[in-house]
Amino acid sequence: MAFMRQAGEYSPQEALAFSYWLTVLHLLKIGVAWEAINNFTEEEINLVVGVQSALDQREADEQARSMARSSMPKM
Repeated sequence: MAFMRQAGEYSPQEALAFSYWLTVLHLLKIGVAWEAINNFTEEEINLVVGVQSALDQREADEQARSMARSSMPKM
């Protein structure tokens, strides 16, 4: 991301605003309602993002195992 590579060129306020909106967009993308996002505490946001990340990792691990099984030679 261009913003992250040039982070030193932005004020802390701009970096905070970018981080906030990036988080809001991520929550919207995974299906969290706008009203819920507005009512979440920081801890609740961390919980939702953490659980979603864990689910994504679990799915990636399952896909990797499936790919490894399908590419193994049959005996």
